Amino acid sequence: MFSLPGCLHDRFIGPRFLIHVAALEVHPLDTTDRIEELRNTQGIGYCNITKCCTKVCPESIQITDNGIIPLKERVVDQFYDPLGWIWKWLKRKGDSRIVTRES
Repeated sequence: MFSLPGCLHDRFIGPRFLIHVAALEVHPLDTTDRIEELRNTQGIGYCNITKCCTKVCPESIQITDNGIIPLKERVVDQFYDPLGWIWKWLKRKGDSRIVTRES
């Protein structure tokens, strides 16, 4: 596993791999759900959005704005958004009514 020198978080995969995951997440043919893994084992929560990665990028790529922040937003939407929870609950409840009526 990737670890930064002096870093207390040995479960943080680092910006390079987060950008790789971001590329997979936005690809229209990729259907794998990585959100829970990003949250639990890949340490996206340890990325503090200080844009240090962008500042030191030799190609001046805006990786924080274009890759890491959208990944963090997906994690937040799935695990911490109360409106999202209500929407999922209502959607599941509606789906169960459809299945019951068809039976």
